[in-house]
Amino acid sequence: MTFRPSPFNRILAIMKAMIAIFHRLSPVERALMVATIMSAGLLLGAHIFEWLGYAPCELCLDQREAHWTALGIAAAGLFAVWVIKAPIAAAAAVGAVALVYAVSTGLAFYHTGVEYHFWPGPQSCASSSAGLDVQAMAAALSEKVSPPSCDAPAWRMFGISMAGYNMLLSAGLFTLTFSAALGAARQSRHDRFLTH
Repeated sequence: MTFRPSPFNRILAIMKAMIAIFHRLSPVERALMVATIMSAGLLLGAHIFEWLGYAPCELCLDQREAHWTALGIAAAGLFAVWVIKAPIAAAAAVGAVALVYAVSTGLAFYHTGVEYHFWPGPQSCASSSAGLDVQAMAAALSEKVSPPSCDAPAWRMFGISMAGYNMLLSAGLFTLTFSAALGAARQSRHDRFLTH
C-alpha cells in the first residue's frame, strides 16, 4: 500500500515552498511581489462585486485606476529585476509604486469622507438632481446607466465601506513599498560609498 498525501497536505507543501522562495527574494522584490498580488486581488474583488450587482461610483473607478497603475508598475519592476537583471530599475519601480499607493490612499480617504458626509463629493457624483436644466436632463435621459452616488456606500462590513478598506490596504502597501524604496536607496548610497 502506497501513501498518498491528502489535498490539504499538498496545499501546505506548496505554501511552504512558496514561503521559502519568498524569503529568498530581496526586500524590493518582496515589496513588488506583494504589490502585484494585492493590487490584482483588490481589482479582482472590485470586479466580482460589480458582477454581483454593486455598481461602482465615479470615485470607485478612480481608485481602481490607481491600482491598475500600481499593478503595471510593480509587474514591470519584477520584469526588470528577474528578466533584464536591472535591480536599479526595480528599485525605481518600487519607489514609483509607493507614490501611486500614496495617491490611492488619498483618493480612498477622500471617498470615505464623502461617504461619511464630512465633505461634499464631486458634482458628477451627486445623489440629487436639483438644478438640472432641460438640456442636461435630455442628456441624462439618453445615457444608458447612471452611476450610483459616491456618498452612499453600496456595501459595508464592520461599519467600514469598500473605500475604507481600500484606504487601509493602500496605506499599508504605501508603507511597505516606501520602506523598500528607502532601503534600496540606502543600500545604493552605501554601495557607492564603498566603491569610491
